[in-house]
Amino acid sequence: MESNPTLRRIILLGTPLMLTVLMLFHPSPYDDVLGELVPIAQWWIVLHTIQFVLFALMGAALWMLTADLQGVVATLSRLAAVVFVVFYDAGDAIAGISTGILARAAGDGSLGERAAVAAIEALFHNPVNNLLFSIGKYAWIVALVLAAVALLRAGAPRLPLVLVALPVYFLTFDHAFPFGSLTFGSFFVVAVWLEVAPGRPASLAAQPRRVS
Repeated sequence: MESNPTLRRIILLGTPLMLTVLMLFHPSPYDDVLGELVPIAQWWIVLHTIQFVLFALMGAALWMLTADLQGVVATLSRLAAVVFVVFYDAGDAIAGISTGILARAAGDGSLGERAAVAAIEALFHNPVNNLLFSIGKYAWIVALVLAAVALLRAGAPRLPLVLVALPVYFLTFDHAFPFGSLTFGSFFVVAVWLEVAPGRPASLAAQPRRVS
């Protein structure tokens, strides 16, 4: 994939850009399931199905930050990107797709509203699901911080690497609006900056790099 720069940029830049826009339409109906989630149940299902794909691609984008770097730090960053995909995607599917199906059932009358709301709230607050999200969030943090360290050692511009703190910080809240758009929007800015930075060494653009 690194040998195809067009595909690389589609994933590295296009994925966070799409998520930035998509998260503008991600509500937070956690406190009023019956009044806010049930009416948008179908959109909730569609939204989280799209997210399931885009979060996986976001993991690929994380991987691509250090894909041509060698060394322990870069390798650990890529491993953390894999952990992010596995756990964050699992948590989001449980909290999103499954609750949307229950909300739709409540809306069309195939499941009692009280039972549906109780099940949805149980899923939202389930400790196992929260653990999946927590592992995914910490993996995101580790992947980005280690990527910044590896890229700094490789000679990448410092300022965009400092800005990595923004997507690290914002995702600790949530990916619903506004934090999701802030998370992936700031990642997009960092990725674009690293791609087009005028002071970027040629080794960052065209050939494999070694990082001890």
